[in-house]
Amino acid sequence: MTKVSAIVVLYNNKDHLTVRNIKLISEQVNKIYLIDNSPDSYEDLFKKIANCFYLPQYKNLGIAAAQNIGIRKAVNDDDDFIFFADPDSEIPKDCVSKLVNKYNSLLNHNYSPGGVCTSALNMTTGLPVSLNGNLIQDIKDANVYEVSYMMNSGSLIPTKYFQEVGLMWENLFIDDVDCEWCWRATWKMKLHFFQDKDILIIHHLGNNARKVGTKYRSISPPLRLFYQYRNFLWLWRKGYAPRQWLLYNGWKYIIKAIYFPIFIEPRWLNFKNIVRGIYHGIHHMP
Repeated sequence: MTKVSAIVVLYNNKDHLTVRNIKLISEQVNKIYLIDNSPDSYEDLFKKIANCFYLPQYKNLGIAAAQNIGIRKAVNDDDDFIFFADPDSEIPKDCVSKLVNKYNSLLNHNYSPGGVCTSALNMTTGLPVSLNGNLIQDIKDANVYEVSYMMNSGSLIPTKYFQEVGLMWENLFIDDVDCEWCWRATWKMKLHFFQDKDILIIHHLGNNARKVGTKYRSISPPLRLFYQYRNFLWLWRKGYAPRQWLLYNGWKYIIKAIYFPIFIEPRWLNFKNIVRGIYHGIHHMP
């Protein structure tokens, strides 16, 4: 029997939507680890979920360090897969079993899958989250794309690969944690990653959205700008980050460095965090 653990990282998530989402996930897995980075404990909200393990940290460790707490437990329990989700993502009832079946299908077709993820609709912009993959042609009736990385929420990864690839890079703290692990897995083990377009989750990215040119863009809070710029520069110096991603995001961050301090409130705080991120990205590589 396939054993699947779920890992969800919380940060001041105490609304009824979070509780509902956690319950929906718990019904699809053997156990679910809630790693709570909040300064307070909200254990009472999840007491009625039998297979839920609530692990309060009482401080913000960042998403990578929090995920690693759950990953270590799943590895120690010899679970077959880990399913990752965000607390504000709405996961359909049969999501996990479909991902497991899709993973096994890819494995049987000799694709060396490192993991498989869902598609996502970004409720902030009303648009699908694009991972720019290539359609797999030789699996019948499979709307599956090979991608260079998987978005964290709605992703399924065999537990054994964390022993060989390593855990999440904790220094990144929040942004690009999911990307970096996938790229490292491809670099170390020649693994491939896939997105199933037929499985859709509802996801929230950014605080709000604004139309820039012809497209709607999520607006990041000021502190996220620090991590985005710093982590981008750290990843630029890693040999396994894809050149296409680096070039695309390099241009995007050049534009954001001009646009955010001029047009997005709070302008000065946006500027300050961008400058801090660039400085730390250059001078404080771990």
